[in-house]
Amino acid sequence: MMMRKIYFIFVMLISCVVFAQNSESKYKKVFEFGKHNKDWAMVETVTKTYGFIDADGKEVVMPIYSKIYEFEIQKNSKKYAMVKNVADAYGFIDENGIEVIKAIYFKKEEAIQKLNIFLNGL
Repeated sequence: MMMRKIYFIFVMLISCVVFAQNSESKYKKVFEFGKHNKDWAMVETVTKTYGFIDADGKEVVMPIYSKIYEFEIQKNSKKYAMVKNVADAYGFIDENGIEVIKAIYFKKEEAIQKLNIFLNGL
């Protein structure tokens, strides 16, 4: 467990260095706008991490996730998407790009349980 945390911190530091480069070189691919959420486009970096940008090219969700699922959970007119980080831990972001459940849970079920607690507390 400790090795995973160290690995995660290392990858995050490396990612920050990569993301500090200019925006032209950090995206390997920009996907279709509006497919996942509002006027956002999913982006893929050269290190195979994903995030979202808006129509102006501004990052709405930093590309730090190895996978971003669809925004399919909805409650109180807000949508949520599960995310998976590079250390294979799960969490959730909301439709505004805010990580409402930190991606620290190594089982999907744990992340879903935390989201349910969060949503029922609203």
